[in-house]
Amino acid sequence: MKTIGAKLLAEGLLFIFNFAIQRDFVFKKRTSGSATDWDTYYASVPATAKLTRRYTTSILVNAIKSHAAPAEPHSALSILEIGGANSCFVDSILGNVGTARYDVVDTNHHGLEMLRDRVGSRDIHLHQKSVLGLTLDQPADVVFSVGLVEHFDKDRTREAVLAHLDVARPGGTVIITFPTPTLLYRMTRSLIESVGMWKFHDERPLKVDEVIEPIRERAEILFQKTLWPLLLTQHVIVARKRA
Repeated sequence: MKTIGAKLLAEGLLFIFNFAIQRDFVFKKRTSGSATDWDTYYASVPATAKLTRRYTTSILVNAIKSHAAPAEPHSALSILEIGGANSCFVDSILGNVGTARYDVVDTNHHGLEMLRDRVGSRDIHLHQKSVLGLTLDQPADVVFSVGLVEHFDKDRTREAVLAHLDVARPGGTVIITFPTPTLLYRMTRSLIESVGMWKFHDERPLKVDEVIEPIRERAEILFQKTLWPLLLTQHVIVARKRA
């Protein structure tokens, strides 16, 4: 029995050592510094992402219903989704929230065209623009992004967060979700990287304060929560822009 136990222990340590070597050297060297290939991602979304999106969608719809209001009483909301090429949220939002206007901003032409083909005749306005330096003709009641602000360096992440507030009307609602480096996130990402399946090579998990600090300059935090059911843990912040 001692021999079997020692063998199992040795094999377990060998597995952990091999896992660490691949994580820290082999795959890290291969992917470090490369940008996410969004064309490929939109063309073939992983099945796991489709499952996690259901949970994220429910959080997003509930946040809009609970914390957003139109500028004029008894009117519908104007909603702006930033980073929403081939949006997986638009159908649920249109089906569950009254909207007067829905705009989508993204730099990826392929993803925007996929969304255009999917939504058909519905009145959704698409803009091929960057969140950095973003300007639109009309401010929105609700501005949100899911999985966007973490794809920049620290200075441009701050700029991207503030851009959400720039295009929200005074009193409007801003919702931002982003990955945060919990132990669960780090372990899950390391495992995915170790088998060569990680696609978001420029994703930088953010500490919560990095997003909250610029928001607090112009808005009041209404709600925040870490979404633990997502193994790649996300944090959601809901804020109201000051008048």
